Amino acid sequence: MEKVRLKKKEDKRIKEGHLWVFSNEIEDSSLAKGEGEIIKLVDYQGNFIAKGYYNRHSLIAIRILSYQRDENIDKDFFSARIEQALKYRQRLYPQLTSYRIVYSEGDFLPGLIIDKYEKNLVLQILTLGMEKFEEDIIQVCENLFLPARIVLRNDTFFRELEGLVQGVKIIKGDVEKPSLIEELGLKFFVDLKEGQKTGFFFDQKENRLMGAIYAKGRKVLDCFCYTGAWGITAAKNGAKGVLGIDSSQKSLELAQKNAKLNEVDKLCAFVKGDVFEVLRGLVQKNEKFDMAVLDPPAFVKSKSKLVEGMKGYKEINLQALKLLDKGGILVSCSCSHNLSKDLFMELIKSAARDAKKILRLIEFRTQAKDHPILLSMPETEYLKCAILEVI
Repeated sequence: MEKVRLKKKEDKRIKEGHLWVFSNEIEDSSLAKGEGEIIKLVDYQGNFIAKGYYNRHSLIAIRILSYQRDENIDKDFFSARIEQALKYRQRLYPQLTSYRIVYSEGDFLPGLIIDKYEKNLVLQILTLGMEKFEEDIIQVCENLFLPARIVLRNDTFFRELEGLVQGVKIIKGDVEKPSLIEELGLKFFVDLKEGQKTGFFFDQKENRLMGAIYAKGRKVLDCFCYTGAWGITAAKNGAKGVLGIDSSQKSLELAQKNAKLNEVDKLCAFVKGDVFEVLRGLVQKNEKFDMAVLDPPAFVKSKSKLVEGMKGYKEINLQALKLLDKGGILVSCSCSHNLSKDLFMELIKSAARDAKKILRLIEFRTQAKDHPILLSMPETEYLKCAILEVI
């Protein structure tokens, strides 16, 4: 196993538990091939720090897997780590059988996502170093979960940053039909093959439930509704009506099935269209709602897109606020890591000012507990969910 040596004074953050080493922090990597292989990371004096995998072509050159000198990175390592992650979820959610099992760095398995949909698994491998262990990881999943279906959803742009191609691979089973899951008393059909991310947004499960507390007796607008989870949860918890908006016809068809599955189809209506345009149209018609949910895709996918993305977030918040009168509830979310909490709240304040509304923050939330956050690594916290009241 080859060594990679850090520059002087570049080891503190890594020793404190941050799992990324950037290419400009490396002093010497001449002995390492840099094609995703496992290396020993040492400080400037040559003292052992950690083991990880190295990709010389990536800005994040090394991702840490273990701080144990004698721990081998092999099939047994992945088996132990994945089982440890599963037991953590089982302690958190003893009543659930569908959730995120492995959340990349949050579970000390950087570059790996595993979601469990009842007896089905969807995996994402995001990095070159993790792809080297694809076969071992799949075998571990087979042995540990005995899944009926396994899908490898490597169709994310993050792979391009690692020099990897995108694609979807069916490892096991027939995934043409949606999977049926149950979550906190509700049931949802999930498209494992072509749905957004891995098919469902487990990271919002607790936020949807908390947001629904404020939905009772209200007319709810669910923007970027996808397959209807926010609106259906609201309807099931006493909303008097829900209008969901999304640009994907296929997602809306699944949303309608999900509404019927949960016996709220008479309360829910779904409209296909560009959310920005539909919101402006509703404002022009002087439509009013008692609650608006904004759960858009990431508008800021990199730091270079921050300014452009902030404009998008501000615009949807501005138009949604115009549809709410005094006492109305705004649930505004962002899954863009590069948009900080402070900037997110500033743009909501700016939107409120332009809409001539005053907002009171009821609560500020983040991602569900099956997406664990490392205090040593702020990048593991990405989801922002503000629940606000117009006063």
